[in-house]
Amino acid sequence: MSAGGERTREGRLLGGRYRLTERIGSGGMGTVWQAYDELVERDVAVKQPRLPGDPEDEHHRRAAHRLYREARAAARVDHPAAVSIHDVVVEEDGLPWIVMELIRGESLHEVLQRGPVEASEAARIGLAVLGALDAAHAVGIVHRDVKPANVLLGVHGRVVLTDFGIAHVQGEESLTVSGEFVGSLEFVAPERMSGRGAGPASDLWSLGVLLYAAVEGVSPFRRTTVESTLAAVIASDAPEPKQAGPLGPLIARLLVKDPEQRPGAKETGAVLEAVAEGWPVPQVDLGATAVQGTAGLREFADDVGTVRLGAAPVPDTPAPAAEAAAPPAVPESDTAPTSGPRAESEPSADPGPSDTEPSAEPATASVPHPVPAPKRALLRRRTSLAALAVLLVGGAWLGTPYFAETDSGGVTERTATLTETPAREATPGPGATVWTAHREQGMNAVLALPSRYQESAREGSATRPPRLVEYDGPDGRVTIRLTEWDKAPRSPMAQAQQAHADWNSYNGDARTQYTRTTFHGNEAVQADTAYGLDGTPERVMQLMIRTDDGRMYELRVDMPKGTPAEKKGTALFKGARDRLVIGKS
Repeated sequence: MSAGGERTREGRLLGGRYRLTERIGSGGMGTVWQAYDELVERDVAVKQPRLPGDPEDEHHRRAAHRLYREARAAARVDHPAAVSIHDVVVEEDGLPWIVMELIRGESLHEVLQRGPVEASEAARIGLAVLGALDAAHAVGIVHRDVKPANVLLGVHGRVVLTDFGIAHVQGEESLTVSGEFVGSLEFVAPERMSGRGAGPASDLWSLGVLLYAAVEGVSPFRRTTVESTLAAVIASDAPEPKQAGPLGPLIARLLVKDPEQRPGAKETGAVLEAVAEGWPVPQVDLGATAVQGTAGLREFADDVGTVRLGAAPVPDTPAPAAEAAAPPAVPESDTAPTSGPRAESEPSADPGPSDTEPSAEPATASVPHPVPAPKRALLRRRTSLAALAVLLVGGAWLGTPYFAETDSGGVTERTATLTETPAREATPGPGATVWTAHREQGMNAVLALPSRYQESAREGSATRPPRLVEYDGPDGRVTIRLTEWDKAPRSPMAQAQQAHADWNSYNGDARTQYTRTTFHGNEAVQADTAYGLDGTPERVMQLMIRTDDGRMYELRVDMPKGTPAEKKGTALFKGARDRLVIGKS
């Protein structure tokens, strides 16, 4: 593991010999420390596990077994580009700490934060990673989490692939179960998403995504939400790389959806070696591989890291009769689980893209317009796509007039009332945002949006609820969605709490504020969530509505936090909320 980090207050001693000295970094499965081996007098890296739940529950045991497997799998791979495992120390609490060689340098992810690398350097790095993967495949191991954060660049040009924590070892029990997905979504092969399992070709797909990110500075399948990232991996072709040079044809072949059509390790290695050394590049047949334009892709920013999707459901606890009969008032603060105090970033002063920011004022013009045909169908929820379970939980926000953030990172609940302000037609003035009314007949609702927002996904039907429609902004950084259930799955508050639980399962740092309210006389809850605060922070604003006849609607806006797009997203939510019209059943 790479060196460099913050000093510990005390040097904890593990196994009677490993003295912790610095925290190097952390991820979804634990924290990595630099330590000193007092027995042989050398620096090492130690991975401290971060396991969820009680030691007696099934999820905790499964996670512990995954960590044991990381040590066993990595120890079986004999290659200079595979990290060496020295020891496994089991502490009194039963958790295994993995002791490995310390790589002095930085990760490829850290390098890419400063910009893309030349094609020849990307090929050199890719060739080393391919060597480690080929050695792993030779002993029946598929890595399954190849990404820039797991590629370490050491001294003397050494490249090391690490983190075999979710590797698949042939002959061993699978660790993933229905409702759980482990991996870094934008680097995961489409066959894994569709339930066909992982083989060596899946690692080569991930290598192709890594090479693309290395030369372009953007990840080809990165989107602003988990759901849209999943959809992009499965259904979208990668944009054509512009700076890949002689690596372009190889990257295109590695990113073919059908694993049987991808090149093998031998052909891949020949191309990578030629590009790295400046030799003539062997011909790579592109076949009929399609490409798309790069407009609208989000910048690479932070690696998404390894995430686990899915959380235990939140029970729907009926409100006491006294509370139901009480008049609207400001109740005591309700607190959802959070990871403790954490400073949130403020929106940037940078003006950002030049496109007009949506106005929140309902008087702005609305132009009725037929709903366009969907550009892509959103993926159905199946066990093979269990990660999409987060798609229909959570929601959108109401806006700052109804909320007050707390420095403690807790949850504030207030009561407010929303009045009906349907979208209406008018003549827009100079520079005004034109709002288009989308009549969602299948959902018995009218959703008004700025005219530049285009439909990007649609799911559900009259016989397969819930139904949802999603629209993306012109730069793809802000997404708005409307969902309707024929029968509310739980109360609006419990639905919002379920959403918090799912986002908090990523990194344990989600912060949510709730407000009990009414919408056109219907029970409603507004929620504002920030999560991923240590990496690429996201903000989700939601409005949950339960109608008198038992239906539920969710209005939701996703946006990157601490960017100019956040201001656009909050204005979009407020404007769409004020114009939303829900019909009677």
